[in-house]
Amino acid sequence: MVLLPKVFVPSEAETSSFDPIPAGWYEAEIIKSALKDTNDKQGKYISFVFRVLDGEHKSRQIFANLNIVNKSEIAVKIANGDLKAICKAVGLNEDEELEDTVDLHNIPMAIKVTVKAETAQWPAKNEIKGYKSLDDSPLD
Repeated sequence: MVLLPKVFVPSEAETSSFDPIPAGWYEAEIIKSALKDTNDKQGKYISFVFRVLDGEHKSRQIFANLNIVNKSEIAVKIANGDLKAICKAVGLNEDEELEDTVDLHNIPMAIKVTVKAETAQWPAKNEIKGYKSLDDSPLD
């Protein structure tokens, strides 16, 4: 049982939408990251949470997982490419070493969001398919 600090009135609360946001480029920042085990416990991935910083979808969160240790060499290659793009987008030089993903947090960048179609098992969801510095070019 939890005694609430104030009376809750459901009709006064806003409903959050978990529908995907439209595809496009968005200004965003990483607000959380964690290293997690894959389901089969044979690999590891970085779980990133991005927050949209402006526009109609301000404050919405978009998730990305990068398979940095995986039996699939292709998955690791894709993850390394994405991590390199994230580092560049936040202003790290190519020769700088990244030891902790917290160094990527709270730095505005542009993310290219797509919508993955609904399947019989999963609802439609957003995926991130690109990262760039806000200085590189305007958001298209």
